[in-house]
Amino acid sequence: MKNRRYDYDVLRVCSMLGVIYLHVAAGALRSWNYPVLWNFSNFFACLSTPAVPLFFMMSGALLLKEEKTADLGLLFRKRIPKVLIPLLTYSAVTLLYSVVRNNAAGALESLSRLLNTPVSVPYWFLYALIPMYLISPMLKKMVDGLSDAHWNYMMALWVVLTLGLYTVRTFVPAEYELVFTEHWTLNLNMIGGYLGYFLLGAYLERWERLPSRKILVVIIAATLAVSVLGTRWDTYTKLMYLDRFTNYLTLFTFLLSAAIFLLAKSCLRGKEEKGKLLPLLSGVSFAVYLLHPLAIGAGEKLWTLLFDTMGPATVLQQLGFYAAITLVCILSAVILASIPGVCYLFTGQTYATACKSCNLQALFRKKDMI
Repeated sequence: MKNRRYDYDVLRVCSMLGVIYLHVAAGALRSWNYPVLWNFSNFFACLSTPAVPLFFMMSGALLLKEEKTADLGLLFRKRIPKVLIPLLTYSAVTLLYSVVRNNAAGALESLSRLLNTPVSVPYWFLYALIPMYLISPMLKKMVDGLSDAHWNYMMALWVVLTLGLYTVRTFVPAEYELVFTEHWTLNLNMIGGYLGYFLLGAYLERWERLPSRKILVVIIAATLAVSVLGTRWDTYTKLMYLDRFTNYLTLFTFLLSAAIFLLAKSCLRGKEEKGKLLPLLSGVSFAVYLLHPLAIGAGEKLWTLLFDTMGPATVLQQLGFYAAITLVCILSAVILASIPGVCYLFTGQTYATACKSCNLQALFRKKDMI
């Protein structure tokens, strides 16, 4: 366990839990029949918003710090397959599930659009991450030669011309949106703008002098409050759920994600892993991310069958549903990681790697054998 990063393990597990909650709460946020549940969901959805940006940031921080990232052979032998193969595996399972549900035509249509459209909405993350992996060798060569001034300039371009303009456009009247819309030749939204988070992780990883923890906590609390209250205002005044405070390309999400990343670095960096649970959960987080759309879909159908309603109507019901989905995903991921020959297809890890931290063998192995 000595080579593990405690802060990244914690962030990875929290992000995994956040992503699941975002999709569990999606239905409640778009319904106004249960105000208490809506306000509860709004708060925790806003808190969970940095989950995906943090996944991008950790990927960038780790990849662009490692010397082997510049190796093109390693990229195509290991890096791309460990992401692409699980994506194709879960896409195939999702399509097969559609066929079993007598929707063969829909499955065929989804298959024909696979290169352009993920079979499940949450899989868009992999459609953005794979291009980042593809250009990571060049990015590695580039960032190794950047001075502090060039790093600051690169990140400022992204913050101002991607996040800044996007945020401003969402707040001005419709007739003024064009004023803050750049010409397509000036558009720097590479990989949908998410490449900025990939680079942001590497940028913040370089920081040695960190802001005080109090300042970071204030930034997190203030940004979260603005997002929660702003989303509530939008929903209650416009009678529809809007994400202008929680979209991944807003300045609000950027500030919240960066502050959480730095706070974890300040509080947790250098701590050693003392147990098996955190490494196990961190190790299966990628598989859980891919599993959770299937689990939520099946869970919602089972809920409707048992309770004859579209979904949870109270906070306790939602928490119970969320806990059940999370537990099923984690247990399924651990079991899949424990089966040789299947492990890599569903987790992106070799069986030998999984045995070190994130399958049943790792969980029940005695400490002196680790």
